[in-house]
Order: sequence, then structure tokens, then C-alpha cells
Amino acid sequence: MRKLLKSMSLAAMFALCGTAMAQETVWHNPLDVPAGKTFVHNQAWNEDGGNYARLPMRAKDKVREAVWDLSRNSAGITLRFKTDAKDINVKYTVGGGMSMPHMPATGVSGVDLYRDRDKGFCFGSYSFGDTVRYSYCVDRGVRPGAMEEFTLYLPLYNTVNEMWIGVPDGSRFEFVEPEAVKPLVLYGTSIAQGACASRPAMAWGNILSRNLGMPLVNLGFSGNGRLEPELIDKINEIDAEAIMLDCMPNLIGRSSEEIESLVTEAVKQIRKVHPDVPVVLIEHAGYSNAPTNEVKFYEYDHSNKAQRKAYEALKTSGVKNLYYIERGDLGVLPEGIVDYVHPSDLGMMRQATAVERHLRKILDK
Repeated sequence: MRKLLKSMSLAAMFALCGTAMAQETVWHNPLDVPAGKTFVHNQAWNEDGGNYARLPMRAKDKVREAVWDLSRNSAGITLRFKTDAKDINVKYTVGGGMSMPHMPATGVSGVDLYRDRDKGFCFGSYSFGDTVRYSYCVDRGVRPGAMEEFTLYLPLYNTVNEMWIGVPDGSRFEFVEPEAVKPLVLYGTSIAQGACASRPAMAWGNILSRNLGMPLVNLGFSGNGRLEPELIDKINEIDAEAIMLDCMPNLIGRSSEEIESLVTEAVKQIRKVHPDVPVVLIEHAGYSNAPTNEVKFYEYDHSNKAQRKAYEALKTSGVKNLYYIERGDLGVLPEGIVDYVHPSDLGMMRQATAVERHLRKILDK
């Protein structure tokens, strides 16, 4: 009898959420907006319109080609909307490969939906093809007749060409514009971009943004977080609440002197435009095989020591609002790493929690 009742309740649930299948779906394009408006969140530059990219077109000739190509990926970009629909569908096309050997399609090319009221993760059934499709049933804890607000996290390692969000005909739906508040800025490597989260919302920058309730501009570029002045110039265009520099994993091949110089010049370059904005230097979290490999231990240890030396010299010289997060604080253990360096969801959560703890003190939140 219990099995029968369970089967009946499951059938009823799917029947309820499946009612939309018999209705026409109305599709909404987030880029279909009046001039001067945007529905794209965490995008520092929306002057171009018509994309989910992370750098503006005018930066194309200023940054290296590799950085430019990666800036087309939608890491950290979100959409927010309100609807009274219980069935929500997303369809979109992308410009790159669906997955990587160490990162699933759901993280590279997938999306994530959260109900904002309770930070509730909404699992969606999905299919990956010429068009990627996600379907969500959100019928638990609903408030009759109420418009619920949702956040949709876009792919971490792919370029979204076109996207539509669909709800049953007759449902209310509206996109939510970004608020005029100062964002956090994260400049870093593949780890900052989101490798190797299983899904977009689990990238540590997205976890941090969600937990603090603050927008975050993701400037993580896989293999290309090198503290380059061209990128610092772009960061200086942002009226930021705080700036995080997490580039050590891409500087392991540099000498100690080079790393010290890069860190020092990056901070000085920021201070010329933003004399008071908190700047947070984050250490290399380490390698999973460092306990058994001398080379890997040396690589992260020497880069962290060089950054620490630059930090202390800057503090001694009188630079204010400069902060430092050590490797030990990040708490990323081998069990939280997918390969040799890229965090799993567990590693991402540990890093996000550590940075959140520091930022709450720095920003008095």
C-alpha cells in the first residue's frame, strides 16, 4: 500500500508539472530590451548589448587573444526573473565544446536555477545537443498567486549565443534589472572561472556572491590570470566594493622577483584609481599531489612566499585596506580537488566559505 501511495503521489507531482506540456510555452529573450536597459547581471560592461560576455568590445585590441576568447565565456553571469509559473524551461545555444575531460557538461555548458526566497536549488532535467535544454518543476513551497524570484546561473566555460526562458501561456513573467550597487570583483585563473564545479552555481565566486547577497564580476581566465596591467586597467573602470586578486596558480613558472613585481605593480595600479577600495590577495590553495611531489610543493610554496613578501612590503610602505588570505585559511584538501589543482564542489565550498569569512570582517557585513 505504501509503495502504491508513493507511486500515486509521484505520478500526481509529474502530472501537475506536466500540465504545461499541454499548453503553449511563451518564450522570453533576456537580450530583448529597450535601449539603455539590461537584464544581464554581474556584467561590468553592458554598453555593447546583445551578449553575455565579460569584457566589452573595446577591450579586444587591448588584451591578449587568449584572454579575449575566454572573456566570451559567461562565467559568473546571471539572469534574474519573476514568475508565478511552476514549469520553467530554458533553451539556448553555445559556441564551444560541451564538456572537458575533468569537468562535466553540466559545469562547462549547463545552467543552474535557484529560487531566491530560500536559496533553493531547482534541479532540472536537461539535454545537450545543438540546442541545450533544461526543464524545471518548481511546485513545492509555492505561495498561491505569488510571483517568485529566481536566479539563473549561466555556463562557466562556454559562450552563450542565444537564450530563451519559457513559461506556460497565461503565466506571469518579468525579468529583473540589476540593482545599482557596487560589486565584488574577482580576477584570477581557471579556478576563479569555475573549474571544476559540477554546475555553475557551485563555482566559488558564485557561492560567495549568493552567500553575501552581493553582485560579483567574474574575471577568471583559465590559464591566463597573470596580473596583467591591461586587465587591471579594466578592473579600474569598475566602481567596486572590493577587489580580489587570485592569480598565483598561473604564476608558478615565474621567479620570485617577477611575482613580487607583478603583485606590487598591480596593487599600485589599482591604488592610483581606487585609493580606498579593499584589495584582497589570495594565496595559491596548493596541489593535491604536493605531499608526495617535491616539484609541486615548491611551485605553490615559492609563489605564495613571493606574494607574501610583496604584501608585507606594500603594507610597510603605507598601503591601506590591503588584505591577505593564506593557503591554510582556504582549507582546500586533496579530497576537494578533481585533478591536481582544480577544486570539486567540496573544494569550491571550502574556498568560498574562507573568503566569505574574511570579506564579512573587511566589509563589516
